[in-house]
Amino acid sequence: MKKVISAIMAFAMCISLASCSRDSKYSLSNIKLTESERSWKNPETQYAELTKLYGDLICSGTLVVATDKDTIYLYAEDEKEKDGKTFESQDTIFDLGSVSKTFTAVAVLQLTEKGRIKLDDTLDKYFPEYEKGKKITIDNLLHMRSGIPDYNNNPDPFWNISGEDAANKKLSDVYFDRISDEEFLKSLYQAPLGFEPGTQYEYSNTNYHLLAFIIEKVSGMKYCDYVKQNIFDKCGMKKTTSMATGDLTYVPVNFDDLVKYNFSKDGYPACPNSTRGDSGIHSCLTDMVAFDRALFAGKLLNKNSMEVMLKDIDGYCCGLMKEKDGYSHSGSSFTCETNNRIIESKEYGHIYMITLERTGVVPKFSGEDPMAGTNFTAGIVKDGVYINEYAGLKIKVPDGFTALGEEERKKDQAEALRAASDSKEKTRMQATDFDAWLWDRNTGSSIMVEFMNTRLGFPYDSDYTEEDFLNDDIKKYEELNIIKKEISKVNLGGKEYTRASLAMENEGQKLFAYIYVRRLDDKLMVEIACGGMGVETSDYFEKLFE
Repeated sequence: MKKVISAIMAFAMCISLASCSRDSKYSLSNIKLTESERSWKNPETQYAELTKLYGDLICSGTLVVATDKDTIYLYAEDEKEKDGKTFESQDTIFDLGSVSKTFTAVAVLQLTEKGRIKLDDTLDKYFPEYEKGKKITIDNLLHMRSGIPDYNNNPDPFWNISGEDAANKKLSDVYFDRISDEEFLKSLYQAPLGFEPGTQYEYSNTNYHLLAFIIEKVSGMKYCDYVKQNIFDKCGMKKTTSMATGDLTYVPVNFDDLVKYNFSKDGYPACPNSTRGDSGIHSCLTDMVAFDRALFAGKLLNKNSMEVMLKDIDGYCCGLMKEKDGYSHSGSSFTCETNNRIIESKEYGHIYMITLERTGVVPKFSGEDPMAGTNFTAGIVKDGVYINEYAGLKIKVPDGFTALGEEERKKDQAEALRAASDSKEKTRMQATDFDAWLWDRNTGSSIMVEFMNTRLGFPYDSDYTEEDFLNDDIKKYEELNIIKKEISKVNLGGKEYTRASLAMENEGQKLFAYIYVRRLDDKLMVEIACGGMGVETSDYFEKLFE
């Protein structure tokens, strides 16, 4: 009888794995990148729109775009894994960082389906010594509304310490697993709340670390064993681990500061216990696509639980952030960054865009010098004034502002290129030169001067106007809530510009941006982007033009 039951269970598991993986001839496992060809595009005409939109994206690691059924685009940088032989691919393993929170949220909601956890349970039920926990619910933790300080990003109030040296020492203990769960909870019980639970949103890693404790308490399993048995195995995620060391295969770079502050010895994390729940899951593109498909196909949670999972409160759901066109979560872990984005599409169902990449690396791209074939001449900052003689530009540097150097500007431009969300934006970035960036580090206000080679940036439209440029540029701000947009003409320093005035809201704060565009000749366009919090009128910036 036991053999019959075992056979039935094995068959059921095979069916489960098949339903999660949704294999097709364009599955990731069937795509092979070569040493010379580091990207792949789906050849089917039905996906032509998607390959045009996403088929030129690059990053400093690996990137995939997939639908519920097929792979659309795959990219891996021209680098080898830590074995020195294998080129990066869809199976290269990175630390997901905070993308791990999505898995923790799924685990909690699975346990609510079984009646083991209730969303309105208060924390004193699980931690009887936690007096403040009487006001904090499981739902507050899931939606980042507990008021508990972040043990990692805001260590002083959580650990009851003061000063940079004390924070670095405490974080070193965290990153090398020298802090027990008992010590963590002792600090939690004494830590002040930043606000009344349930009244506002504040991102805190502590919330999801505590959820891992609760998962262990009610399941009787270690967190890593629970997620493996109930999530990884159900989705056929063969390379994914939690609370593990030694399995990451990407190669870290530029981690001298991590060693200096005793946060890491080799660029990899060494804290399988201290960050469980809020971080520490290691995975690859192949497994992440399988997870996303399973989650949004209802294979891991029932319909009611998915509604809870995706309930948006102040922009944060449960382990996912609400976006205009879907959901996402990003993460970072010492020497890598990750992003898992789910786009809701009427035509294609779900589109999954997943990026796993190394930090500290300038992404490689081919193309001409952005100012090739133009008469561009770089500007200078001298005696408190930015001057570009070719463009006829003189802008006074405001008090409190500093000018970023060329190396910093190149780094930021590389980051902007890496973050480009589609091929059109990437083309624009490749044809742009950051000539000046004036920044007030205290307020975050800035003035950026960019030159666009329209011959390279817009080869499809020789009549591209200043207003066309502004309308395209404003798309970068769409993730914010734009409450006001005006386009008009303005005279600055004796030259006519087309100006876009924007007012936006983000997490209760108002942001203002003023973008000035002028065509210099048939190949060059200059853009001056100004903005920050609290600067409500364009006069503040326009009086700086000479």
